[in-house]
Amino acid sequence: MERVIRRTILAKAAAARRYARETQQKLAYKRMKRAQYDAMLREHNRFVAKIRSELVEDVKMGPLAPVRGKDAKDRIARDLPSADAMRLPEVVEPRKFFNVAVGDRVVILNGKDRNKVGLVKEVDPDTDSVKVQGLNVYPVRTPEYFEGLDGGESPGMDQECSISYTDVRLVHPIEDPKTGVLRDAIVKKVRISNVRKDAQGKRTWTRWVAFSQTEIPWPKKTEPEYEDQQCDTKRMDAEERTYVPTLLKPPIPDGVIDELRGKFSKFRDRHDREYIEKKMREDEEEKARKKARVVTPLMDINRKIRREKIEKGKTQKLTSNILEQLGRTMAQSATPFMKERPNRVKILEEIERQEGAGFGFRPALGQLPARNLEGPPTTSQAAPPS
Repeated sequence: MERVIRRTILAKAAAARRYARETQQKLAYKRMKRAQYDAMLREHNRFVAKIRSELVEDVKMGPLAPVRGKDAKDRIARDLPSADAMRLPEVVEPRKFFNVAVGDRVVILNGKDRNKVGLVKEVDPDTDSVKVQGLNVYPVRTPEYFEGLDGGESPGMDQECSISYTDVRLVHPIEDPKTGVLRDAIVKKVRISNVRKDAQGKRTWTRWVAFSQTEIPWPKKTEPEYEDQQCDTKRMDAEERTYVPTLLKPPIPDGVIDELRGKFSKFRDRHDREYIEKKMREDEEEKARKKARVVTPLMDINRKIRREKIEKGKTQKLTSNILEQLGRTMAQSATPFMKERPNRVKILEEIERQEGAGFGFRPALGQLPARNLEGPPTTSQAAPPS
């Protein structure tokens, strides 16, 4: 019993050490990702400050200003990060209860917009971050397909960047116990209760201000309002019937079917010219490799044997000699598929009578060996055809 107890204690200690080691690795990974993001953000801020100082210097120097790029557009966008680069890294373990939703009012605790209150525009549980409308804005590089839209030529645009969940706090009006007036208060800690799941497995809960009976309601979801634009397709045009199927042509053209199939599907009838040329080059290279390959006498003999086997395995036509040989073999041996055992004497007499009448039968197996027709049949080896 003491041995069992000791083994249990050792197993618990090993499990605790393993859990502590995994926890330390996860924390180190989070710190490393966060440090990388902070370093990138600091570099970006230094770059923006440098660009601003260069612009101020160019204004002061006027025509004597140095040429810092091909044009102003190139100078502004040479090192601007993209929107994906400004996204926070994904967390190892997502937060169990994400108590901030779109439409909540929050205050920012760190960064250039510290102590400012704004409306949550977007939440991202994967990166444990939120975006606040109009706050934490940084210039990012505009995608190429955005350039020139709405008459703008600037390669950069201001965009709200992600803020870590730990750097924001909910703001909720709470009644002042002295005056009884509602005032905005920063919720340092949120208490949850009434956790439940619906039929689809979606989890919901109720938010409360910690150490109080003040409930924090979830923001109401408003339906988006859509306005008709000049580029929108009218309903009457969308419902108009412009295609009538007939039996003279398929309902879907062959080119469309090829596009719906995989690009390299074996069922495609047409391929791109580049793909066809690539396959032809591969075939030519394979032929060249086969020609340049050294053929030994043993390889030549094996090829000859394989060719003979292929030729021998091909189906042959049933000639009269083959049919005659099959008939004689069936007559000489009892067929188990027949209900009654055939009389071999009568069959042989019938074959000899037909040969004497000249019905085209020729003895392809030579003369039958002498045997006692009254006794049981004996096995004999047939002579090869002459």
